[in-house]
Amino acid sequence: MKMRLVAQHDDEELVQLATRIPRDVARRLKEICVRKDMRMQSFVRRALVEKLAHSRRSARRQRSRG
Repeated sequence: MKMRLVAQHDDEELVQLATRIPRDVARRLKEICVRKDMRMQSFVRRALVEKLAHSRRSARRQRSRG
């Protein structure tokens, strides 16, 4: 998969991600971002980072038990 550099943020290269989500999820995302005065891009980026970090910790715990 080829990804194109589209910008930089905090000295990190950013790539563009396009995805389709249910209309209801998009509406809720927009409502939350308006309430928090936050760009949707920032919210999604932060949510992905948090989810990936959580997944990594969970995988480590499972390996240490097994």
